[in-house]
Formats: sequence, structure tokens, C-alpha cells
Amino acid sequence: MNLEIEELSEKVRGMESKEAVEMLVSLFSTSKNVELKIKAVDLLNEHNDIGNKSFQEIKTVFIKDHHPRLRLKLINLIAQYHQYEGSDFLKEQYKNCKDGTVRKHLINKVGENSLNDSISFLIESLSDSDFEAKREAITLLGKTNAAEALKPLIDMFHFRNADIYNALINSIVKIGKKGNLKPILEYVDIEDLYIKREIPVILGKIKNKESEKVLINLLKDRDAIIRKNSATALEKIVELKNIRHILELLKDENIEVKKEAIRVLGNVESKRAISPLFEILKENDVKLRNLAKNALFKIFEKYKSFDPIYEIVKGRNINARREAIKLLGILKDVNAIDFLISIFNSKVASLRGSAYRSLLKILDNKIDNKILNALSDKSWQVRMFCVKILGEIKDSQTLDQIFSLIEDEHGSVRKSAVDALIKFEHEEVLNFANNALKSPNWKTRRAAVKILLRTGSQDSLNSLISCLNDDDVYIKSWAAMALGNLKDIDTIEPFIQLLKENDEKIRISAVKALGEIANKESIKPLIQALGDDNWNVRKEIEKALNKIDPDWMSYL
Repeated sequence: MNLEIEELSEKVRGMESKEAVEMLVSLFSTSKNVELKIKAVDLLNEHNDIGNKSFQEIKTVFIKDHHPRLRLKLINLIAQYHQYEGSDFLKEQYKNCKDGTVRKHLINKVGENSLNDSISFLIESLSDSDFEAKREAITLLGKTNAAEALKPLIDMFHFRNADIYNALINSIVKIGKKGNLKPILEYVDIEDLYIKREIPVILGKIKNKESEKVLINLLKDRDAIIRKNSATALEKIVELKNIRHILELLKDENIEVKKEAIRVLGNVESKRAISPLFEILKENDVKLRNLAKNALFKIFEKYKSFDPIYEIVKGRNINARREAIKLLGILKDVNAIDFLISIFNSKVASLRGSAYRSLLKILDNKIDNKILNALSDKSWQVRMFCVKILGEIKDSQTLDQIFSLIEDEHGSVRKSAVDALIKFEHEEVLNFANNALKSPNWKTRRAAVKILLRTGSQDSLNSLISCLNDDDVYIKSWAAMALGNLKDIDTIEPFIQLLKENDEKIRISAVKALGEIANKESIKPLIQALGDDNWNVRKEIEKALNKIDPDWMSYL
């Protein structure tokens, strides 16, 4: 029969069903064209009256023809129309099938057709050399209620195969949750570590209260991984009266076991864990402290009183105090604002920094009057950190309070006020700075220059020209350096005049500015200044001249 593939569908459509089946079976039984055979099988799937004779012929083709694509199609056909007989046939053919993909599909169809009648077959398939086929058998066994499948499944952990690990765990847990716990518990005392380590994992996922005692005993096992896995497993089933067993792991010699115990205690949320976890905050290991802090957060989140945390902050251990301060921030304890502000007076920098960051978390980008009131505190450190906070929150209504600190008696507070104002990027800040240049107070003028320097706008830098004649050495120097960034400055005369200043800092700033402006008219004045008494000034002049014109010596 030499029908073309594209003509086959139309030919079959005009035939009676029985006649079409006979013709199609005959076709793929005799044809040597694989594509034609596959097309014939596809068309057979549209009919439901395949008789026993035709079925025998289909089976014969399956046995003789080993083309993978054709066999995949035939497996569907066999499973679809002859459910039980087809499954039996496929089971028989499994051992003779050399293609892993075909075996996987065969296992899948057998499982779909007769899952509970195929448990022995699926167990046998666990030894399949193809990981995909093996995983298919594992997955199907998990859908059964077969306690007899547990042993062969658990035994597979011995081979430590990552490709099938998750499928193994999931299937064993599914069977175990159906009440088949005893076969699993029989492995508790097995000597094979690769298997024994997974028993707590399985019991933890099953979450059966009957396994609590077993898991508590495993917390004392010699193997660290078993202890760790047992702690994890107990998280969902441990009774509060038995928390002490997990608390004992906080002294475990293995760091990973200790970490897991901390994590579990946080998730269990038992008050009994608070004091032991506070002790962990004293550790030098940063990761341990972070885990303990996170665990304490989960416990305290349920309670209204944070008094024990305050006591730790007042203690002597720096590590614990720092972590407790961070904890108040994570908990967003609004009652801690005054307390944290007082820590700005601490002699320990890390405590001050932690209090600052915690306050930002508690305030959550909102202004609190306690921060505003602290701007007038007698401690310069309190004033400094509070103005920093205002700079982070950037509420324009606090600009006047920040402006007032520009004239603060302490330089660090003034600097923080400038830093805070820069973050606002507000027109009012620039207006303040421009007006402040005329202030008789040198602190105010310096702050104004710093603000204008850091805004970097052309208008801001132009405002600095007036500062070149200021009486303050620093203001002159800063203004000169800032103005040096202007490429289209109208005149270099103010800078030339600064070359004659008595203070070397001003002369150096003027030289650097002329080098940046790179106007060739400044070459001769700079050459004349090469006779400066100060070596640093002469060095900067040479740099500036080389920047303006590498051939500057020709002007001599």
C-alpha cells in the first residue's frame, strides 16, 4: 500500500470505522516508512473499536519495531484502548526496552492505567539506569498507599543521587503521611549514615507528633548532620515543655548545629529561649549574633514589653548591647526613641552608629518632636546625629531647624547640618546659602560656601566670586578652588590677585583654579609667581602651567 502521508487522513475519513482500523493496522504492520507508520497510529487514536486481532498486530509491531518515536505513539495507543491487558503487556516489554525515554513513558502509562496493581512493577523500575525513568517510578510510588514501597525508596538514599533526591523525599513523605510511619522509624538505628541522615528530614516533613520522642533522641546523635536535621524536624511538632532539648544545642560543638538551633528557637517563639539567645548576642561570630537577633525579633514581635532588651543595652558586653540596639530598630519600638537618642552620648562609636540606624527604622521617614527637641541638647553628639536624621528624612518643614545649626559651636554639628541641607536639593537651601555669604559670622559664611561648592550649579559658583575677597582664609581657598571649575569665567584677575596673598593655602588654591580655567592669559602671571618662597606653591604652579600649555617655557 503506497499511499502518501498527506493523502492518508482523507482516505481514512471516507471509510467505515472498522474498515479504517483494519486498513491502518495493516498499513503500519507492513510499511517500512516510519513517518507513515506514525501517521497511521495517530489516526488509530481517533477510533475506539480496535478489536483483539488488531490489538495483537499492534503488539507485534511494538515488539519488532524499535523506532523510539513510533514506540512512544504505540504505548499511548496500547494504554488507551486496552487498559489492563495493555498494562500487562507494557510491563512485560519493559525489560526489553533499551531507550530510557521510552521506558519512562511506558512507566508513566502503566502508572496512569493501573497504579495500585503496578506497585511491584514500579518498585522493580527503581533500579532503572535512566534517571528520568527512575524518577518517574519514584513519583508514581508516592501516589500509592504502599507501605511496601517505603523500604526500597529509603534504601535509595545510600547512593546519594542529587537528581532523584527531591522526588524520593516527596514520595516517602506522601506515603508516610498516610499513616505508614513504622517502616520509616525502623531506620532510626541504621548504621548507614547516608540513609540515617535523611530520616529526620522525612519525619520533619511528615509532621507526625508520634515522631517527637525519636527526634529528641536523635539530637544526641554523634553525627552533626543528624543533630542538625533533627532540630529542623522538631520545629513544627515539638511541645513547649521539650524546648529544653533544642536549647541544649546552643552549646553544640558544631557551628552549623548551633545555627540551626537558633533558627528553630526563633520560629518556635518560646519565651524560654530569650535568655539563652541573649547570651548568643555576646558571641564574636557575626553570623551567630545575626541569627540570634533575628530569632529574638520573632519572639518579641508577639509581646508588648521589650524591657529585657533595654536591660541588655544597659549591660557591659559591647556585642550584646549593639545587637540589642539593632533589635529595637527592627521591632520599630517607638517608645525607644528617647532611649536611643541618649546613646548618642556613648563613648563607643559602633553603639552610636547602631542607635542612629535604629532610629531611622523606627521613624520610618517621619519626623518626631523628640528629634527636634534634641537639636538643642547640650551634647554636641546628640545634636549632630539628630541633624543627620533630619537630612535623611528630608522634610522641608525642618529646614529652619537645620539652618539654625549652621552657627553651632561644634564643627561636627555644623558639618552635619551642611551635609543634611545638601540632601534636600531645595531652592530655599540655595537662597539661604547665597544670603549667608553676607553674614558677619564666619561659621555661617563657611557653611554657605560649602553648600554652594557641593551643589555644583553654575549660579552657585558664580555667587562665590564675592568670596575671593573674604577675610577668612578658608573661605578664600574654597571659593578659588570651586571657581576653578568654571570654564567660561569672565575674568581671571581675581585669581591673579590671590597669587599675592600672604597665606600659602590661598595662593595654592588660586594656582589650582587657574590651572583648571586654562586661560593662556594666566601663563605670564604664573611664571612670575615661580619665584614664590614656598616650595608647595612653586610645585602647583608648574603643574598648572603644564596643564594650560605644555610649551609654557616659550613664554619666558
